[in-house]
Amino acid sequence: MSAPEVFRSAFKNEKRRPTLYLEASFSDLTYHASLLARSKEKDPWRYNAEEVVRNSHPTRTVIAGRSNRGARICGKVIIKPSPFQSIVTSAEALGAFTDEELLKIKALKEYAIYAPSTPILRGVSPDNSHNAPLGLYGGSLAEALNDILENKILKEELQSFFKLLDWFQTIGIRRPSDILQSKHVHTSNKVVMYKDRYMKKNFNELYAYDVSEGALYILFVVVLLLHKMSPNIFALDNIDNCLNPGLITNLMSHIAETLKTDSLKQVFLTTHNPTALDGIDIFDDSHRLFVTKRGENGSTVFERIMPPKGLTKDEWLEKYQGMKLSEIWLSGAIGGLPQGTF
Repeated sequence: MSAPEVFRSAFKNEKRRPTLYLEASFSDLTYHASLLARSKEKDPWRYNAEEVVRNSHPTRTVIAGRSNRGARICGKVIIKPSPFQSIVTSAEALGAFTDEELLKIKALKEYAIYAPSTPILRGVSPDNSHNAPLGLYGGSLAEALNDILENKILKEELQSFFKLLDWFQTIGIRRPSDILQSKHVHTSNKVVMYKDRYMKKNFNELYAYDVSEGALYILFVVVLLLHKMSPNIFALDNIDNCLNPGLITNLMSHIAETLKTDSLKQVFLTTHNPTALDGIDIFDDSHRLFVTKRGENGSTVFERIMPPKGLTKDEWLEKYQGMKLSEIWLSGAIGGLPQGTF
C-alpha cells in the first residue's frame, strides 16, 4: 500500500537512484528487472530494463531482454514492448519457455503475502484484496473451506486441524441461524461453523465471530496449505499472530510436515516469537532460518543461521547443553535481538 517512491532506497550520503532492482533465481532460470518508480506520474511503475536467462551448461542463453537499446526474444528483435508490462508475458506468448519453466514462472507470478486480520477472518469486515481462493487479509475463508470439504481427499487432510485444536469436534459451513447470529452482526449467507466438544449437543455450534482469534488463524493457515488454488510460493506475515507459545511451535511443525509432501510449495514466514523456532530443524536444508537486521549504512541485511560446518546435530545439542533454538535466540547467540536486551 506504500507509494512507489517509498520502494526506492534513500540512504544518507548516497545518491538516490531513480530505479529499483529486483532479481530472482530458481533452477536454471535467472530473472532481473530495473523498475522506475515515480509517484507523481500518471503511471508510476514502469520497466526500465529486464532480462531472463537460462543458465544451462555449458552455455548461458538470454531468453528475453530489454533495455534502452531495444528488446529481443530468443535472439530476435521485437517491437519495443509496453513499459507497463513485463517482457516475460511476450516471451510466454511466443513459446520461449519449456513447460517446466512456465510452471516456475507461474509460481513466481502468483506469489502473495498473507496478513490475516481478525475482523475479516470473522467475516464481519470486507477484504479489499479480492484475492482468490483466500483474501490476503483473511477474506473468503468460508468459501475456501467449503471447497476443501467438497473434496474427499482434502477433507481427510483437514483433520490435521483437530490435532492443533482438539477442543473442537467438527468444523464446517452453514447458513447463519437467527438464534445464534446477533442482529448487530452482518455476514454473507455462508459462515464458518465450529462444533465445541465440551458444549451440549443441542447447543454446541459457534460461528467465526464467536471463537478465539487463534482458532480462526489456525484454520486459515491449514486451508491455505491444503487448497489446490493457493499459490505455490507465499508468505505469512507474523506466524505468531494471536497464538500462545506452545501452539506456535505446533503450527510451525505442522507447516514443515505438510511441505514435505509437496515439493512445489515454498513458504516464507516472519516471527518475533522465539517458540516459532522450535518447530524447525536447521540441520534440514529445506528449513532455512534468517536473522534480519540493519547494516552499517541502514540497509537491510539477511543472515542465514546455520550450524558450524562439520558439526552433527548431537554435537550441536551438546554444545548448547540441550537448549532449544528459542532459548539460543534469547541468549543472544544468533542475533536478531536489539542491543542491550541480553
